[in-house]
Amino acid sequence: MDNINGGYVALACVGVAFLCLQVWWISMTMRNTRNERVLLNNTQTQIEEIKKRLEKILSNPN
Repeated sequence: MDNINGGYVALACVGVAFLCLQVWWISMTMRNTRNERVLLNNTQTQIEEIKKRLEKILSNPN
C-alpha cells in the first residue's frame, strides 16, 4: 500500500465518478425515449378520435 501514489487514488475516484455519470446518463436517455414514444402514441390516438368525431359531426345532414 505504500507504493500507491495520491494521484492514482484521485484518478480512480474520477474514473468511478465518470462511470457512474455515464450509467446515469444512458439510463435517463433510454427512459426519456420510452416516454416520448408513449406520448407520441397517445397523441396519435387522440388525433384519430378527434378526426372520427369531426367526421361524424360533419357527415350528418342536419
